[in-house]
Amino acid sequence: MRTTILPGAATAVAWLERDVKGKEPEHIKLESLPFTLGRNESCDYQILSTRVSREHAEIVKEGGHYRVRDLKSTNGTFVNGKRIDEHRLADGDLFVIADVEFSFRKSGDDVARKTVTQVMDHGSGGEDRVDDAVADLIHAVRRTHETLLHRAARNRFQPIFDLAENRCVGFEAVRRPQLPGEPPAAQQILDGTDCRLTERVSQLHRLIAAEHLARLADATMLFVNLQPAEVGSDALPQALARLARLSGDKKIVAEIPDSAVVDIPYFRDFLARLRELKIGVAYDGFAGSPHQIKAQEQFAPDFLKLTSALARGVDKSTQRQQQIKALVEAAQQIGAQLIAVGVHSENEARTCHELGCRLAQGDHFGRPQTIDWPIEGFSLGA
Repeated sequence: MRTTILPGAATAVAWLERDVKGKEPEHIKLESLPFTLGRNESCDYQILSTRVSREHAEIVKEGGHYRVRDLKSTNGTFVNGKRIDEHRLADGDLFVIADVEFSFRKSGDDVARKTVTQVMDHGSGGEDRVDDAVADLIHAVRRTHETLLHRAARNRFQPIFDLAENRCVGFEAVRRPQLPGEPPAAQQILDGTDCRLTERVSQLHRLIAAEHLARLADATMLFVNLQPAEVGSDALPQALARLARLSGDKKIVAEIPDSAVVDIPYFRDFLARLRELKIGVAYDGFAGSPHQIKAQEQFAPDFLKLTSALARGVDKSTQRQQQIKALVEAAQQIGAQLIAVGVHSENEARTCHELGCRLAQGDHFGRPQTIDWPIEGFSLGA
């Protein structure tokens, strides 16, 4: 491994910055290119984690620009919250390999790095005025810190219905935007980035969701969303177990994005820890085939939430009916329940039930809403 650690951030070339708990940030000079990152000792930067592929990603330089390339890794490489195959890097970009975060830094980029004080004072004019997009992003970071400080996270709850018994059996906690209406672009970018700040916000949303749902005695399950970067976290299972107590002993179900489901040891160990603590598991957004369901037998979920496109208009589509029926049969073979998502009409609900779906979710059963209204005004029954 040939990693050069810089004494400080000031340099004429590009470098990676990695926060190290309890220490000064690590500055990794990108001097010899291509620069590889992975689990192998031969990589330029070695990451000792089973979630990291042997040769996971590399950074190259083309002309005056740096690019990061994923090397067909199992768990992917993410830049600013989006999975990439290749991406041109700009100063300040955050890219994540498994649960390790790096900030890309390059002196001399068009958008200079600025302090918060400079940004907040940009209205006064002068050479230190920064681009509005940079200012908006820093404002978004500030709002997020305030959300954490004041526990200002808000959730909406969407019912999950038992089609056989025609009653609500649980809720999915859906994050409500911090600001009314559509969040600004900068806030959307920040919310879509996997980093410690957004991870703490996700934790706060789940905590408050559990406290709110304790007020609904008839609901038995709370579905909470996990971010891809959280999957495999050592501390997360215990944190989810605490939610069960806060929610009045509701069954907590962790929704894992289907894109984060991988047949490798760390993922199986993560599921085992969840099950030891009696946390349910749902794979969210499934759009695969019966064969893919059967391939998950050794790490099968309790629930498999279908992509909403499958339920839309299913009462009028023979092809979708056949597809859902085959998925139901495959799920039964591995002991999982399918949840039809995006059900918008009585006919769609009836068809899903006839095809074997026991549970369903969608606007037909109720849109996501807050639990700030009088409890008696919200019916859990038919």
